[in-house]
Amino acid sequence: MRESDRRLLELVRGRAGDAFRGAVRYDADGFTVLYVRDDIGTEELRAALPTIVERARADEPVVPVDIYGALGETQAAVELQENAALVHFRRDTGGRGLLISLDRDVAQGLGSFVEKCLSVLDEESG
Repeated sequence: MRESDRRLLELVRGRAGDAFRGAVRYDADGFTVLYVRDDIGTEELRAALPTIVERARADEPVVPVDIYGALGETQAAVELQENAALVHFRRDTGGRGLLISLDRDVAQGLGSFVEKCLSVLDEESG
């Protein structure tokens, strides 16, 4: 496991505790499951992950900076599902990114959570 992945998992566990459901890093060639909480590590999830990652790779910002620059670059996308919050960090246009799943009630402090995660992810790029 990459050092940046280890630090990111520590950060998420420290902030979300037991509400941390899982993390998956992906690139153009495949994906790596960094963590899955025991109660959601089902065969159904394992079967769904390739499709989930494929959809994440194809995801595009709703407001790209070249269309409307006033908002700035997209840092993360969040999907609030009925039972979870999914934070999607697109790392570049080369098909790299990270998906983090949290219990839905954790979404309250999302802005600062995203900033802290980005600081760890940016260290690996720089």
